Amino acid sequence: MGKAEKTRQTIIEKAAVIFNRNGYQRTTMSTLTRALGLTKGAIYGHFTDKDELAVEAFRYNAQQMADRLRKQIRPCKGPVEKLRIYGHTFPDIYDEIVVGGGCPILNTATDADDAHPRLHEEVRKVLTAWEGWLIAMVNSGKESGVIRANANADLFAANFMALIEGGLLMAKTVGDKKYLECSVKQIDQLIDRMMARTP
Repeated sequence: MGKAEKTRQTIIEKAAVIFNRNGYQRTTMSTLTRALGLTKGAIYGHFTDKDELAVEAFRYNAQQMADRLRKQIRPCKGPVEKLRIYGHTFPDIYDEIVVGGGCPILNTATDADDAHPRLHEEVRKVLTAWEGWLIAMVNSGKESGVIRANANADLFAANFMALIEGGLLMAKTVGDKKYLECSVKQIDQLIDRMMARTP
């Protein structure tokens, strides 16, 4: 990685925290120049505009979250164990999420819903990929016989995502992780209900 690429990456990583904490609307170029210790010209030398930087910052934040989750499920054997550990990882990394300003998916989705179509589309892509992975895990469990053949993978994925994002919202807003932990317990119950009965 050359010097220019390293500088660009450093800007993205630092801006990612700022955007996640402040939101797109409240993050001005002046905020960024002060925090980064760079001039507007220096930032614009690497990014077309604030929009491009915001998109790259969100992608970085989403990738960091995905990497942390993947690391936890890597040693897991089988789709059911992966789904359980995946859910339980959110309370485990909750403190890290809070320090970073909260869940980047939830923050950016709320901030960009009507005001920033480009960011909104990036969030939609991440949510679609997340949903697809959950559905694939349930279908894998059905194929291997550990999950009931009539289990609704789409419904499970939608509930899983809503419970996690809702739990994160409540936990951070109220300042109590118990809301997220309750969401994860509910996910465990959903998994239990999908399990195939052994003869």
